[in-house]
Amino acid sequence: MKIISFGVNNFRGISGGIEKNTIEFNNSNTIFLLGQNNVGKSSFLKAYDFFYRNSSPTLEDIHRMDTNNVIEFEMVFQLDEYDFQKDSIKNKKEGLKKWLNEKNYLKIKRIIKVKNVSKIAFETENQTWNYYSSQWEVKNYGGIGLDSVFQAALPKPIFIKAMPTEAEGETIINEILKQKASAKLEDKDRQELKDAQSKIQELQDKLYNPSSIKAYKKEVNKYFQLLFPNSKIELSEKDKTKWTENSIGKSFAIHFEHNNSGGEKDETIPTSYDRIGHGAVRSAIFSLLLMKDVAEEFERTDNRKDYIVLFEEPELFLHPKLMKQLRTLIYKVSEADSPYQVLCASHSPQMIDITKEKSSLVRMVKDTEGTKLFQINDEFLKESKNLKTKEQLKQEMNEVLRFNPFICESFYADEVILIEGPTEEIILRGYFNEVQTDKDIFVVNCGTVNNIPFFQRIFSQFNITYHVICDTDSAEILEMDENNFIQFESGIQMTIYQQIKADYKKENYKCGLFQVNIPTFEPFHQNEDILQNLRYKEYTKTNGKPFNANLYWKEVLQPNLNIKEINEVPIIKFLGNILSH
Repeated sequence: MKIISFGVNNFRGISGGIEKNTIEFNNSNTIFLLGQNNVGKSSFLKAYDFFYRNSSPTLEDIHRMDTNNVIEFEMVFQLDEYDFQKDSIKNKKEGLKKWLNEKNYLKIKRIIKVKNVSKIAFETENQTWNYYSSQWEVKNYGGIGLDSVFQAALPKPIFIKAMPTEAEGETIINEILKQKASAKLEDKDRQELKDAQSKIQELQDKLYNPSSIKAYKKEVNKYFQLLFPNSKIELSEKDKTKWTENSIGKSFAIHFEHNNSGGEKDETIPTSYDRIGHGAVRSAIFSLLLMKDVAEEFERTDNRKDYIVLFEEPELFLHPKLMKQLRTLIYKVSEADSPYQVLCASHSPQMIDITKEKSSLVRMVKDTEGTKLFQINDEFLKESKNLKTKEQLKQEMNEVLRFNPFICESFYADEVILIEGPTEEIILRGYFNEVQTDKDIFVVNCGTVNNIPFFQRIFSQFNITYHVICDTDSAEILEMDENNFIQFESGIQMTIYQQIKADYKKENYKCGLFQVNIPTFEPFHQNEDILQNLRYKEYTKTNGKPFNANLYWKEVLQPNLNIKEINEVPIIKFLGNILSH
């Protein structure tokens, strides 16, 4: 089964309607959910876990604990032939198919509301979308039942919390280890379990033989030691003969061994869970997901995902260098031949890699109307760059990031200023260091004026207000349009104008300003209308534009920020317009 989309409303910190709070999962193996504190990122991760487990709600699960609010979950997923072979589905295949469209999409909704305010009792209604009548019908998911069917087919959540306890960590680890066990257990083995308890140990050894566990540890530590070279993960059995009719799994405890410089075990360092850093614990859990032996057990269909990893702030407790290495592991876990899909809630721009295929970024914001999600993926980026192949996209994006390695930080801002090079960047960053503003504005050096339209499309899609400052160069300026935007007849400036004009018309989007240097920064700041001592000087050209821009800021602009005439300097006037916009 593959999730196509998942929407949430009025669950904990999420509100404002399903249509504003839906993540598109299709063609995305790795999704990073970005946003400021307390906008509802963790609530979204918990929403999937809550939905999957069909958990019983409490008052705290309702948005603002308002009993008038109704919790809604809406999911679209695609079934494949592998799903139809599962015991819980195959006998109900024909009855289910009437609720599927031509792509085998099934669309379901669960509504939870308070039916008794005094006792805080809840009632749940399940609905299924009828693709033929184009309406919702109150059905228990096509009459086939949630527990027996969808829990067997939906991607199972593996939730890595910000600060997992030892018990939570061990639960995740044992779940991962049992993936291979459940995949290899045959029907005859299950019958043997029911017929003879004496075979329990034999079956356990078949599933958890020492060589297999040793191979697990070797594979896991190969990745874990990329992050922590002098440490390794060790597993030890907690019990020997745990069994029930439905489960014959062993249970494992986790501890950590440290090596000295000679590679030998260092007995002087504690190995218990509570003596190791939280970053190491969470990295260890994630490293387990990379076990090839587990992934190879799955008979995979096209991009099938059997597990969804819900990773809460993966950057926590890690040095910046380790963040980048963990980011690599995250994207590796979600490769096409892996059974995992990954949804991360993150505050760190270092965790994002916009060059990766089958990845998405989702920006989450909150205002007086509730929460909203804005999403981009590699297909959107490719189309925004007018590219034909994903290989071209990767090359283009790598070049962009080479110009500005902090570009992903701008995705966390409320407003951005798009500029074409280092001259404006130096002055703008100097200005914002000196002048305190109420706005959260990030300066984006696009590297070249030709990249500006691409960034315009990204920020408008993310619902981040953008402003543009660029040179006119040789492009001919036409008269101002009806919205007071400068029009151009040709060149990249015309493309910038057309994009900002289109974004200005977008509903519920606040478009920024379009301001230009005529024809370029240096001569425009030597204009006679500027006070003599505030004009750009004739600096030595051999020093380069960035060096000279820095001199102009430090020697001319910065010392005069408090005089009235400074506002007639174009770049300062531009900034004043932006701050008052």
